[in-house]
Amino acid sequence: MTKLFLPGSLGGYLRGLLAMRTFAVLCALGGLFQVLDLLEISTDILSRGQGLLGIGHYAALRSPSVLLQALPLAALLGAIFAFSTLSRQNEICAMRAAGLPFRRVLLALLPTVIVIGGLHWLLAEVIVPKSQKALTAWWASLPPSPDKDVDTELLWFRTAGAVVGVAQVLPDGHRLDDVRIYRRDDDGLLTSRVVAARAEYANGAWTLVDAVSTDLRAGSTAAVAAAMPWDTRLKPADLMRLSASEPYVSSGLAAAVLAGNQSGIKTESFYRTRIARALTDPLAALIMLLIATPVAIALTRGGAGGVQVLGALVCGLLFLLLNGMMAALGEAGTISPRLAAWSTPLAFSLLGLFFVQRLDRH
Repeated sequence: MTKLFLPGSLGGYLRGLLAMRTFAVLCALGGLFQVLDLLEISTDILSRGQGLLGIGHYAALRSPSVLLQALPLAALLGAIFAFSTLSRQNEICAMRAAGLPFRRVLLALLPTVIVIGGLHWLLAEVIVPKSQKALTAWWASLPPSPDKDVDTELLWFRTAGAVVGVAQVLPDGHRLDDVRIYRRDDDGLLTSRVVAARAEYANGAWTLVDAVSTDLRAGSTAAVAAAMPWDTRLKPADLMRLSASEPYVSSGLAAAVLAGNQSGIKTESFYRTRIARALTDPLAALIMLLIATPVAIALTRGGAGGVQVLGALVCGLLFLLLNGMMAALGEAGTISPRLAAWSTPLAFSLLGLFFVQRLDRH
């Protein structure tokens, strides 16, 4: 019976080759993305009096997010470089001459692909949420930049059946200025409005200061209350997360928002799409490997391999583009979350399997 997997030495060599190429590209792309990010933010950090240590601290907290952003492209380029090396050294030609189907080469690489996909999931669901939370807390603790104007736009979010708008969240999240709370019934009709000068958090509870409550159904307005309790599940940490410039949403946080255990500023379709994509995003490493397979025979047919490399690169970038577009449509509610998450990965997986089958036929 033909073995599905290659011998240990050959399989280990192939897995190591792919892992080293992918790791090298990931470090290079991560460093490039980090430098571009620092070029934009360094002036703001220095204006807050943090110096080079502050820049280093910011870079350390941002590095997981940068690596997550670079990982799919690193998987593509790592596979292209690995197959290009095998083709250039005629190792693919030797394996094919020995009667080894190309699909067995891919099976030998599968453990490395699983590790890359697991790293993607670990970054997206565990490491990045924690680093983003730490970065938000650190950034909120810094003094305001003297060169930056105060943003007067309201921050809007949903919590416990109410829509809340605040003009400013203080750095520690324990005080909100210019608070507006709108409550709706099951039919979505406004029932009440509360306007307060500020909200303060102490001893695990919120208090609205100088609050005016209006019953929109009865058309009556109560007298100004110097202090009014605010029954909400909001915590200071939630407000610091919501007030971040680009809050990161993991699938766990999205599920908590949909369940009503966390507050969010996005639509329901956004969170459902995020949950669906948590299952498909780690598959990018496998899809990139399949897309890069034509590079493996680029030199065995006497050519320079430029067409195959360019074709694999274009297919990979097209996958990232279309996957992002479908995700945006799903988050906007234009298409269903499952269609947004699965359509592009399935289409490009079939394309990659077609490449593999075509290689084994020739």
